[in-house]
Amino acid sequence: MKTNYTIVPLTQQLIKDVANIHSESLPDDFLPNLGFDFLVETFYPSTLRSDRGKVFIAVDENSNPEGFVLVTVNSGDFLKGILKDRLLDFLKVGIRSSFSSFSNFFNNFQIVISGLFSTTTQNAGEIYVIAVKNSSQGKGIGKLLVNKSIEFLQECGIHVIRIKTLESNIKWIGFFKKNGWETEKEFHLIGNNYVSLFAEID
Repeated sequence: MKTNYTIVPLTQQLIKDVANIHSESLPDDFLPNLGFDFLVETFYPSTLRSDRGKVFIAVDENSNPEGFVLVTVNSGDFLKGILKDRLLDFLKVGIRSSFSSFSNFFNNFQIVISGLFSTTTQNAGEIYVIAVKNSSQGKGIGKLLVNKSIEFLQECGIHVIRIKTLESNIKWIGFFKKNGWETEKEFHLIGNNYVSLFAEID
């Protein structure tokens, strides 16, 4: 029997669910590497208050979260805003993580610099994070979340959407290209090769 999914906005009560999906589905992502408590107590509460980003969650018929997307209207402004909102908490986590190893320090430095000094195309939004439970992948949830992101950005008057993904994520890249997205650039960050894709959403 096919499961129907509903898209709902993030609430305080759903933060732990989102953090669990993020950590489980993207264990090598920069944010989960800063710790589950960081996601629950700092990152997602700041995101919930941000006017530059929005989290949408796909829930099943029993209201169980199965996947989510964080979409920003301007990723540079989004990062600056949440850093400002919880600066001391970010500093504590960043310092603790940085001192655990030189590679962590270097990675943290790269992420912050790339986020704070990135040049964002006018009227361009970004899928900042998208993740689906491992047990629920292949059911069309990712497509639902991408479509919701596009709908949200259109409502905000944004004309271009982009996403960054690992170069090795062939299936995901193929999904976007099949739906009309184009490669914007390839780049190297925190020891990985990434591809940036974009699509016009007028």
